[in-house]
Amino acid sequence: MSQIFDLNRFLHLVGSHFRKNLKTYLISCVVFAGVTIGLFVLVVSSYREEAIVAGKQFFVYLIVIYAGLFIFTVGVFQPFQRPREGPFQLMLPASGFEKFLLGWLVSLVGYTICANVVFFVIRYAVLQYYAAQGYEVSGFLDYDRILFQQNGISMAWVLAAIYLFLHSFALYGSLMFRKMAVLKTALALLLVVLAYWVVNGMLYRSLFQLDIQQTPLLPLMPLFLQGDGMVYQVDIPDWPYWLLALSIAVMGLLWVASYHKLREKEG
Repeated sequence: MSQIFDLNRFLHLVGSHFRKNLKTYLISCVVFAGVTIGLFVLVVSSYREEAIVAGKQFFVYLIVIYAGLFIFTVGVFQPFQRPREGPFQLMLPASGFEKFLLGWLVSLVGYTICANVVFFVIRYAVLQYYAAQGYEVSGFLDYDRILFQQNGISMAWVLAAIYLFLHSFALYGSLMFRKMAVLKTALALLLVVLAYWVVNGMLYRSLFQLDIQQTPLLPLMPLFLQGDGMVYQVDIPDWPYWLLALSIAVMGLLWVASYHKLREKEG
């Protein structure tokens, strides 16, 4: 077991990692804060009314948190791809699993905690500034659409699944692409999404003669058809649970594939 995971060895790896990268992470937090401020100002100034409703705040949250996750995660294993730094990273006194676990924890758990802390600190400061200017400010949790359930599933659940999928896809891209990893991974993700929508649309049009009112955002979600003034819902029994199982399987496969990519580089 010690060949795969040893707690003392892992803690030593964690300490070494943060001693080397702490300055970079602090600078990243400053950049993240600056982008958040800029996006808040841009969104607020794009509306004529002097009010910052919860929907605007949630829009900024989604953009900065999700984009930040993607960019940060793609870069987490990039040191292993560099000609000079790669051999040193691969020769660190730690198992491949420990190196992967560290990258996984830093990019998912560490990023999520830090990004949310920075966002809400900046949000508080920005809203205090606009409130002093006479703007009407709503609470972040006033955005109740995130908890609204439609067909047995809430937006919060869907957003969480997309968040984890983004992480798993970006982590694989970090080990797949050596140069311009962020752009190449983003392009690959765009192609996957477009291919899904195109194939999905062709499949549904070939199966159903009625007009498609709403195509599913994710696989296994209900399909809505319209014909003769009626709207029909086509779905499978207990589809939210099937969708949960599929999401876990896809994300798990991407994480496992990323781990094996790292092991390939060690070999």
